[in-house]
Amino acid sequence: MKELPARSRLWRVLLSLILLGAIGACSTNAVAETAPPAALCFQGAPNYTYAGEKLWINIQKCEPGDLDLTYYVCDVQTTDPAMLRTALAGDQVEGPRESTSDIAARHNARLAINGDCYDFHASGIIIRNGTVIRSKKTSDRHMLTLDADGLLTVYTDRGQEDGKALAQELLGKRVVQAWAFGPELVRDGKAVELKPFGLIPVRDNLREPRTAIGQIGPLHYVIIVVDGRSKGHSRGISLPDLQELFVRAGAQTAFNLDGGGSTTLYFNGEVINEPASGHQRAVSDILLF
Repeated sequence: MKELPARSRLWRVLLSLILLGAIGACSTNAVAETAPPAALCFQGAPNYTYAGEKLWINIQKCEPGDLDLTYYVCDVQTTDPAMLRTALAGDQVEGPRESTSDIAARHNARLAINGDCYDFHASGIIIRNGTVIRSKKTSDRHMLTLDADGLLTVYTDRGQEDGKALAQELLGKRVVQAWAFGPELVRDGKAVELKPFGLIPVRDNLREPRTAIGQIGPLHYVIIVVDGRSKGHSRGISLPDLQELFVRAGAQTAFNLDGGGSTTLYFNGEVINEPASGHQRAVSDILLF
C-alpha cells in the first residue's frame, strides 16, 4: 500500500486518538430521557435525543480540536423495521427536487438525511417503499438494500447483472428499499479495501462532506453526517477516515450515500448540521425515521 504523506499520517493519528477517547472531541450537554434497547454506539452523553414508543434517536456532535472537522454520529434504534423509510421530492418518482427538510417535514420525520439522489443518473436498481422505480441496466455504482426485517445488505459486483431479473429477485427476498451510490465502507465489522470507484474519488487525503449509514445489529443503525467545504468550521472527511468512524461505532455494515452539497441532517423540525453551500441543496429523495 502506498505510504501516506507525513501530514496525512499525522491527521489520521490524531483522529484515531480522538476516537479512542484520548482527546475530548465531542460535546456532551444533553442526557437521554429514556434508555434505548441497546447501548449507544458512542461514549458520553448525546447532544440531541428522542425517545418514543418504538424509536430511540441519540445524536452526538463532535468537533475534534484543531482538526477543522465537525461531524454527527446518530445512534438510531427501533422495534419496528417499518420506521426506516424513504420519501421522494414532490412525493413523485419524477417530481421536482426539494430540500431534505421540506420532504422530511411533510412526512413528519423525526430524523432525516439526504438519500442517493437517484434522478441524477439513469442506471441501476432503485426500489422505494416496496416499489421498483428503476431496473433499466447494469450499474457501476454499489447498491444498498433494506429488507422487510430491517437488514441492510450491500451489493458491489454489478457489472454483469440483469437489472430487471435482479429487481424481481430482490422483491422476492422482501427488499423494500434499494439505493444506488457507494462505495461500500464496512463489511462484517471491518473496513473494506477502497478500490478506484467511477462515481467518486477514494483518495486517502480527499476530505469532503459525507452522508453515510451503517448497521450495528438488528434494528440498530448508525448514521454519520460530516460537514465540509467550510473553512474554520469543517473541511470534511476522507473515505478511509469515515470507515474508521463506522468501525469504532461497531457497524457491521456501512455504505456511503450522496454527499458534498447534498449532505443534510434534519432532526425534530430543523437542520442541525451546516450544509456545504450555506443552504440546503434540492434533492430527489431522503431517508427518514
